[in-house]
Amino acid sequence: MCDNGGRKVGVGCYYNYQCTPYGAGVVCVNNCCCTTPTFTTRAPIIPTTTTRSVAALAYCYNGQRTQVRCTTSVDCAAGQTCINAVCCSTTGQEYTGTCGGLPAISSCQANRVCGQFVCTTSNYCCECQFGRTAGLCTNVGVGLTCPTGYSCAANGYCCATCANGRAPFGSCFNGLCANGYTCQAGNICC
Repeated sequence: MCDNGGRKVGVGCYYNYQCTPYGAGVVCVNNCCCTTPTFTTRAPIIPTTTTRSVAALAYCYNGQRTQVRCTTSVDCAAGQTCINAVCCSTTGQEYTGTCGGLPAISSCQANRVCGQFVCTTSNYCCECQFGRTAGLCTNVGVGLTCPTGYSCAANGYCCATCANGRAPFGSCFNGLCANGYTCQAGNICC
């Protein structure tokens, strides 16, 4: 039971918005997502809301959980920003984790320009479209090379890639990813 009289959902939180994916009226109480109790003088009402499996939700850079994939912020609901290929609640602090959990280099200029860097889905400049870089590509033998799990991007940085060629499902949060995904090189969930 939670201090508000509701039941624990089984998800940690810091803010109410982190609990909203788990049902109507779910709020953050003492860093736990809790249902809001219903008081009535008649027979108790059993909520009919469908709760999503927590394990299937991707992590945002700040620990928030989400199920919505995106390629730009236009794909996200109002009040959300596309960061590392998933929609996360807009907090004004997106720049702190937009580069696979690391801070952005700068904001994108007009027409999504970032100089030698990449304008990410969150409209911030990073070395790579997704995840953290492993540094500049090295010239070994005939071509440019990168460590395992990275490929040499057009801007000359080693960028993390998922083996299946798909965009990651969020970034790793303290080494965690959604169920069925693993934390890969560059701090991305594949």
